[in-house]
Amino acid sequence: MKIEINLKIILILVLFLLINKIDVYAIFLIFIIIHEIVHALVGILLGFKPKVFKLNPLGVLIEFYSYNNASYIKKILIFLAGPISNILLSLIFYFIDIEFELKTKLIYTNLLIGIFNLIPIIPLDGGRIFKEILTNFIGNKNANEFMIISTKVILAIITLIYSIVIFKMKNIAIFLLIIYLWYLYLIEEKKVKMVSKVYDALSKNLI
Repeated sequence: MKIEINLKIILILVLFLLINKIDVYAIFLIFIIIHEIVHALVGILLGFKPKVFKLNPLGVLIEFYSYNNASYIKKILIFLAGPISNILLSLIFYFIDIEFELKTKLIYTNLLIGIFNLIPIIPLDGGRIFKEILTNFIGNKNANEFMIISTKVILAIITLIYSIVIFKMKNIAIFLLIIYLWYLYLIEEKKVKMVSKVYDALSKNLI
């Protein structure tokens, strides 16, 4: 299995260290890694073999061999596994008797990761689930184009809401998360445009 490490993670570590919030990022990174490991375990149980292990500022991304040929039900099960694991962990920590401040951080972090990942935007799990459902009904090209538009609209709304309450929340983690999501969106947008050009070229050749 190939391992890739995104060096942007070092910049994020330095930033959180400078603002004395390294513990927040450390907890976030630990549980996002657990989140992805659960994705991988469910994928392996469904018969997939891990291909690439990518470490990035938001945690870990695992890709599988023969993934594109899998049924959309199997893909959805893999995508759901991560968020469900975080929500279950938050419930477990709720009933564990530990120091209150640590308990609050652990519950909040897992709920944030679990629920946030279910937002229907790419490349989050919720967006991937929604895309697989759409693909099954309207085809891959149309599903990709719809997800790009809906993701842009939802991200704009999230950014606007956060901008309004930024002075009250004062949460640098959410701010960085939104910036990184926009970065990932722009990458996905380029991919979709390239795929659309390929589809259009093939359609013209078939006519």
